[in-house]
Amino acid sequence: MIPDLPRGRGFFSAMKTKRNISLALSLLFLLLLCAGLALGRRSSQGQAPGRVEAPDRIVSLAPSITEILFALGLEGKIVGVTEFCDYPPAAKALPKVGGFRGLNLEALLAQKPDLVLATRDGNPARDLGRVSELGVRVETFQPATLEQVLEEFAAIGQETGRQPAAQELILACRQKLELVRSRTQGLQPVKVLFAYGRDPLVLAGQGTFADDLIRNAGGINIAGDSAIPYPRFSLEEVIARAPEVIVESAMGSEAEAAERARESWSRWGTLPAVRDLRIAVINADLVARPGPRLFDGLILMAKILHPEAFPAEARP
Repeated sequence: MIPDLPRGRGFFSAMKTKRNISLALSLLFLLLLCAGLALGRRSSQGQAPGRVEAPDRIVSLAPSITEILFALGLEGKIVGVTEFCDYPPAAKALPKVGGFRGLNLEALLAQKPDLVLATRDGNPARDLGRVSELGVRVETFQPATLEQVLEEFAAIGQETGRQPAAQELILACRQKLELVRSRTQGLQPVKVLFAYGRDPLVLAGQGTFADDLIRNAGGINIAGDSAIPYPRFSLEEVIARAPEVIVESAMGSEAEAAERARESWSRWGTLPAVRDLRIAVINADLVARPGPRLFDGLILMAKILHPEAFPAEARP
């Protein structure tokens, strides 16, 4: 989040002493530094220098961005989404401009957007470049941590003229983050295996949102030292690292997925997580989409890892 710089004659007239002027310059430097750090995580195309006008027709090329736009109250300005944008349910009825076959440039341009929002890993740079060359403003994002997701909320709020709504969203999500941190502070960290798939066994490594969720929820990711985000582990490696909790991501029915997971892992009774019946499943959207629900996933992760810190609360 980047606060507004102080403005107006009243501010500068009050700075009469050298000490106050020095403090003001220091503050300005820090604000500009923060702005530079935040901008480094997103990029702009097709926008001429100058004041940015609030858009009236927005295209979202990522499910997470669609969720953010709805959370900011911008659903009435969304004129295009991808086939993967399925939350909230109202997003399913919006015009589709991309899907499994990539971006449909003709369908996108037919919506006459004045702003396109996208993620860099999910949208080819060539496609976004073509949109930008046609005079449409394109903003891309690539958050990698919970804190960077909050920065994305602020950036999208700024780009769409919804700064107050963005600040409210950031506050609500930060309260969830601080709740988890305060509840798990001082507790013994537990070793966690987070799996995206069992055959082959693909785990959450360093640089994934699941890894960040585990660390913020008071856990130790057994694959957190991996050099790649989605490492494949052998059963021997898992046994050697002895996870105390096993969490799997699932799409569809969580109850059915949890039953299958318990049945599959039951063959390895020497694992602490299996022995102690600490196998859980989380909706994949809550641990992979960098939107508002990621912070609900954080609370759910904390309740799985440290149920003793949430004795009277149900799972979200």
